[in-house]
Amino acid sequence: MNVGTVIHGTLRTQDLLPVLLDELRERDPAAYAQMVMQPFGLIPSYALEDEDSEWWDSEDACWLLEEVIEALDNCAPEGYFFGAHPGDASDFGYWPLEEFT
Repeated sequence: MNVGTVIHGTLRTQDLLPVLLDELRERDPAAYAQMVMQPFGLIPSYALEDEDSEWWDSEDACWLLEEVIEALDNCAPEGYFFGAHPGDASDFGYWPLEEFT
C-alpha cells in the first residue's frame, strides 16, 4: 500500500473530490460502493460538467469531502492517518502518525 501524497497543490473541492473518490474506490471498494449508493448520487452531473458550479461551494460538497476523507482515514495503513499534511494544508495523503504527534 502506497503512502504519501495523493493530491497536492489545491484546496478546491472540485479538484479534491474526484481524486479522493478514485482513491477510495481503489483502497476500499466496499466503502466506496456504500457511498455511491446514496439516492441522489455523489456529485450532481451539472457540477461535474462545470467546475465553477455553485455546488462545489455548497454544504453538500463540504459534507461529502469530509465523509470521503474520513473513509480514507479509516483505511489508512496501521501507524498512518489520511488527511492534509500538517506542514502543507494543500498536500493530502497518508502520513505517519508518530511524525506529527
